Amino acid sequence: MSAKPLAGAPFPGNEEARLAELESLDILDSLPEEAYDAITLLASQICDVPIALINLIDRDRQWFKSRVGVPVSELPREHAFCGYAILEPNEMTIVRDAAEDYRFADNPLVVSAPSIRFYAAVPLVTTAGSALGTLCVIDREPRQLTDEQQAALRALSTQVMALLELRWTVDELERRHEELELTMKQKETLIATVSHEIRTPLTSIVGFIETLVDPEAVLSIDERRSLLETVGHQASDVSGLIEDLLVAAKAESGSLHVNSVDVDLVAQTAQVLEGLDSDTEVSIDCDTASCKAVGDPARIRQIIRNLLTNAFRYGGPHVYVKIRRVDERCRLWVVDDGSGVEADQRESIFQEFNQVPGGQRITGSMGLGLPISRLLTEKMGGTLVYDGSGGTSSFLLDLPAAHTAEQAA
Repeated sequence: MSAKPLAGAPFPGNEEARLAELESLDILDSLPEEAYDAITLLASQICDVPIALINLIDRDRQWFKSRVGVPVSELPREHAFCGYAILEPNEMTIVRDAAEDYRFADNPLVVSAPSIRFYAAVPLVTTAGSALGTLCVIDREPRQLTDEQQAALRALSTQVMALLELRWTVDELERRHEELELTMKQKETLIATVSHEIRTPLTSIVGFIETLVDPEAVLSIDERRSLLETVGHQASDVSGLIEDLLVAAKAESGSLHVNSVDVDLVAQTAQVLEGLDSDTEVSIDCDTASCKAVGDPARIRQIIRNLLTNAFRYGGPHVYVKIRRVDERCRLWVVDDGSGVEADQRESIFQEFNQVPGGQRITGSMGLGLPISRLLTEKMGGTLVYDGSGGTSSFLLDLPAAHTAEQAA
């Protein structure tokens, strides 16, 4: 047991866990309830006492969920008789005459109103063994309880705990119901978003193809080539969007797996850039011809594509990729000179379906790219972080480096 709370009882050894359980009930300072009031009334009548309480011991007070014969709803914890009762969770505490008990003789509740003499309490104990408070009866005259009255008081305390546990269960069910409703709304929003994001480029693709195959359409070779390139880029956007969705679904079901092979980050970046539709020129800065990391080639391309696409959509006019090997890590930065993300919002950009604040709404973007990229990175033993300092906006992909031939030797 730890130090005493002022002049009152010592704290139980599990005080912090006990308080956490009490807080989880969300019952302190709640309104009176008939079910609890009926129990204190019965306790008062069965034990033939003027005062009966259902009290809960908070950090610095005892608060009465139900009370008979007491005008106040709480008292300082240092005055609480029940502070001693909760030290023995499995025992009934009985004080025949508080004026003759060294623990209570000088207590203000004994020497002045309500002039307590007799006190009996049964702790209210959770399944985890924490005594949250007591069901107690009090008299102004020294006395004792019969065996039958003690048994009745214990039975009533069991009913109090049943009510408290029922309250927790109902609250938990309500929380889960709210979570389920939120999940369903998110699913509905996702379905609507996916439908829109896929339908838009597909509609364009169908329109372009109809134009290309229309025998009456008069198109030059350059115009046909431009339309075909647009169809290819639109199809690539749809493919990338579907790939992000598949990863999210596999992650949710626990079936997401990644390979672990040597991967050249320079080559993968060049391959991604060839398939992206953007007027922004991107340079690759690498101090070696290649930089090999350990990971899944397809997933690494997916990450790089998401990072570059994010830079094209929300960044400034200049984008570059820097690749370096640092000790046993391979690092890839995607940097742009855009305005960046506010410091208090930088972690939120890695949350699903979150759009970068201030960024324009663009077809093919559902706010999945960055969270999926971080998830895949962590699956491969790496990290993905954002940095908005130095007048630039950059994402750093850090992966384990592959062993070189010199290291193997």
